[in-house]
Amino acid sequence: MRIGEDKAGADRRLSLPDAIVQILTPLTKGRPGSAPLLARPDGTAWNKDAWKWPIKDAAHAAGLPPEISAYTLRHSTITDLVVGGLDLLTVAKISGTSVAMIEKHYGHLRQTAAADALAGLVL
Repeated sequence: MRIGEDKAGADRRLSLPDAIVQILTPLTKGRPGSAPLLARPDGTAWNKDAWKWPIKDAAHAAGLPPEISAYTLRHSTITDLVVGGLDLLTVAKISGTSVAMIEKHYGHLRQTAAADALAGLVL
């Protein structure tokens, strides 16, 4: 799946699991390849400004604190992926940033990874 350009202008592509492909494929029927897969109600593509209020509304409906934003959800997701042990290159690819940025901001969450790996080598 092509995500589009990130902040640095790079094209981002992700491989999707078959289960997700099965959900998304019907959404593409009869639509031009240039059409956004997940469009706004008026058919236009989402952008960073268009997400603000729908995210706030969804967070409110879910009973989350009013401070929740798309950025908060992004940070929480990245944190969960790193703590869950996903390699940092994959986390960076999914989140559209560099490994250096993931290491800088989330590397501290993996401090026990080396100790855990060494513990697994004990004979």
